[in-house]
Amino acid sequence: MMASKGTFKPGLFNIGLNIEKKLSSHYLNIHRKKLTHELGIAPIYIKPAIRNLVAFILFHMDLGRKRARLMLEELIVDYPDDLNSLADLIYVYKEMGREKDAGKYKMQLDSYKDNPLCQARSILGQANALTYDWADDHNKTPKAFLKDSWRILSMGDNQTEQVIKATTLIVEAYKVLKTIPETAHEKKINENEKAVERFEKGIEKLNELNCSKEEILTWEHKLAIARGRMDTWRNRNDDCTDNRIKNFLKVLEGHSHVIDSLISVENLEGPLKLYLAKSCIFFAQLYTTRRFLKPCVDHLENVKKKIENLDFLVDKAMELWPDGNTILIRYGRMKMIQKQYLEAIRSYDKSIELLPDKDINWFAYASRRDAYYDYSKNLIAKKCYKGNIDEYLRLAYKDAEICFQSRCTQFCLLKMAEICFERARPNRHPDIKFYCQNKDFVYEALEILHETLKKRDINKDARIYALLGKYYPFISEYRNSIESIKTSLELNKWNKNYPKSFSYLCNSFMCFYDENKDRNLLSEFRYMLKEAKKRQCDIYNALNIMKRDFPEMLSDLIENMIEWDARGCEDIVNEILQSGFSVRDDMRERFKMKLQEGNNQEPDINGPAEIQVLETSESFEYDFFVLHSEKDKEWVNFMLRPQLEEYDDAINFRGCFPSRDFIPGERKLDSMSKAIDKSRKLLIILTPNNCHNKLVKLFSDVCMIKSKAKDKKVIPIVRESCEIPDSLQSNDLIDFTKKNDWDRLRMALTVNMDSTFELETKMSTLRYFDLDEEKK
Repeated sequence: MMASKGTFKPGLFNIGLNIEKKLSSHYLNIHRKKLTHELGIAPIYIKPAIRNLVAFILFHMDLGRKRARLMLEELIVDYPDDLNSLADLIYVYKEMGREKDAGKYKMQLDSYKDNPLCQARSILGQANALTYDWADDHNKTPKAFLKDSWRILSMGDNQTEQVIKATTLIVEAYKVLKTIPETAHEKKINENEKAVERFEKGIEKLNELNCSKEEILTWEHKLAIARGRMDTWRNRNDDCTDNRIKNFLKVLEGHSHVIDSLISVENLEGPLKLYLAKSCIFFAQLYTTRRFLKPCVDHLENVKKKIENLDFLVDKAMELWPDGNTILIRYGRMKMIQKQYLEAIRSYDKSIELLPDKDINWFAYASRRDAYYDYSKNLIAKKCYKGNIDEYLRLAYKDAEICFQSRCTQFCLLKMAEICFERARPNRHPDIKFYCQNKDFVYEALEILHETLKKRDINKDARIYALLGKYYPFISEYRNSIESIKTSLELNKWNKNYPKSFSYLCNSFMCFYDENKDRNLLSEFRYMLKEAKKRQCDIYNALNIMKRDFPEMLSDLIENMIEWDARGCEDIVNEILQSGFSVRDDMRERFKMKLQEGNNQEPDINGPAEIQVLETSESFEYDFFVLHSEKDKEWVNFMLRPQLEEYDDAINFRGCFPSRDFIPGERKLDSMSKAIDKSRKLLIILTPNNCHNKLVKLFSDVCMIKSKAKDKKVIPIVRESCEIPDSLQSNDLIDFTKKNDWDRLRMALTVNMDSTFELETKMSTLRYFDLDEEKK
């Protein structure tokens, strides 16, 4: 917010709002229209901030720089001491190469920059800009760069030139990856945290300068709105920390303060009347949405009194501003929370009637879409088919199309996919095979989800993969469903909506096995059952369905567990046997014998179909060899292998996995030595299992020596927190303890590291450069 030496740095270009490469002119024009509409009802105190933001948007639009410059010049005529406008105009002139004009306004900026009131208003203007909700629209994802580099490596004879081009693309992918947070939620939270800090600083300065109460209240209302947005994004991110609760209480206190300051004023007019109405409805909606935090407000008397009179606040808001677009939408959202969907729809209808522009009033269309969809789902859940469910879904789809045309956000795409799927009229009985009345809608839903993956950063949103896994079985694509749900579970650490996802996964496994009788699939299913049991999830519902509808598969599964992992699956097998499931006597005897002798055999897993091996200066049979502990073999076989070998039709690697590719009967060290010779790179999975196992450490040291002798690149993957061996301290690690960084692993595998152009060195340089920039 403030520089380290205490000097204030004005201008919107200086607070991380550089949107030149982030948004298309279509989105920028939508934001400009919304701000222009807001400018018409805004109080005088925030008009300069809004006008400056409009000029900032124009500057990034096609052929908009001249309009931006003229708007800033007009703004400075009206407000000659507006520091943000002066700083932005200087930036524009410098970009145009007009240093003389930039110098003139620099002198004007210097004459006002130490004025405390000017600083306060500029800080508040920056805070207002940070709260603005930009739509994300990444044109090039890491996956696209990877595909381009893979294509370049696959063509032509000039290997050195190909590697240079591919390496450049991978470095670009790494840059994109660093600019995209792990989730969009975290990005929104960070932006709103910065906005709140600036609002607090600016309001504190206004109070010190004894500015008018009206101006201070204007910004206090904006501060409460910013805190409310931060609470919304934290809620979407499942944040339940003390910081979240403290922020929630401050939102309520902020709106309560605005209400107390304005409700007793007679003949209230203009923007302050609107702010009072907004604070009333925002307070009521926020508390209605977050009732689970009720115990936290017991010590706040002013807040408690308003909670006891929520209906009064809602009525007051509707009385003060009955035709207010925001008031009507918030009122509708409250009614949706109370499951009064038809009342909510009427409120949205009135809002759209007052302001039909889909760009400016986009939220009303989106809210009505959600109301139609939720009402349909509610009727389906209650098995109440008196209402015309198909008609409500059709109306939801129509509003979804309007939202899609206006703002193609990720949420719009996901919601449209969900509506399409519901229109397919899927069979909802969990014990029956997947069936729907209209598969065309399922195909459309899948097409939309794949479009979402193209528009957004790959492997970052578990919801997309969860929906893919849910929809694929309805067109009999069970293998795709399995892989999608596995990816979803890995991305969200098996936490969010885990029971539902696991239920879909089990059903897909059963149907796929019923069609293909692929015994290797049983080892994969066994691993997923063990993972679920480890996380205390109810796996026995799936086993009971299998016992009733797929007894042959359950019998084969028990055989697989006894043969390959009797000790690890002891509890599961005992539970099945005790349930009265009929098995052969010899199976029970073999189970007892396996438990007595222990079981150290490897699972038998078929690899994927042959893939194209890229020819470089040296031909390799494998792209990588994986060294891991016996205890980590299932994660390697069922999680790492599909992410690398079955990632995409255009990008897939061929790995050497001990459990699949080593020849039985050979000495392990001999097999490892051959594997390293045949592989381009070496992956070492680091967990406490192999760091504390002397035999594994010995194998690891031998492989490291062999790799150095052959000048192989070693990529350590830290799967669980552990002590990094000395021999790997100097290697650049890929850390899976915080997130599954599959993108970076694929980037490291794509380019031939034996070339003179080292990708890892370039990545390290980027990282050190970023650290230096942060220090500055």
